Amino acid sequence: MFRPKAYAAAVALAILAALSGSPAAQDKSRAISVPEVETAGEPILVFKSFEKAWRDGDAQALSALASDSPILIEIRGIERRGGYFTKSQFLYIMKDLFGGSSQLSFQFVKYHNIEKQDRRIYGIAQRSYRVKQNGGLFKDKVYVTLVREGSRWAVAEIKSTW
Repeated sequence: MFRPKAYAAAVALAILAALSGSPAAQDKSRAISVPEVETAGEPILVFKSFEKAWRDGDAQALSALASDSPILIEIRGIERRGGYFTKSQFLYIMKDLFGGSSQLSFQFVKYHNIEKQDRRIYGIAQRSYRVKQNGGLFKDKVYVTLVREGSRWAVAEIKSTW
């Protein structure tokens, strides 16, 4: 799969390597701007983005972090039964969840397998929310699992305690 940012970074590094032969060329190489390498794929950054999107009630941002494969969703507060859903279904499920509740807090408190990035990585968040219809206050834990999809980490599962 062609990745424009990765390709641009590789080309820039090749140019820098070629220019580094002479002292005059080394001075010129300092003036060349190397494009930033995309870091959004790092698991901890994905978790932080997920955390912010959840707190903000931003279903669109959560959907952007989701896997291209069906996502397992078993979240307390949704009206549907849990199961595997497409990315677009996930978007509407989260819109419904955020529309029917006020998110009071959502924060990851623990991560597992962060150091072993060849496996599934998951984080545990503590959440509290209020149901708009009846004012009920709920607290639970939300487990978010990331999987590697090419060069990025994506959300594959979201489960909460009951």
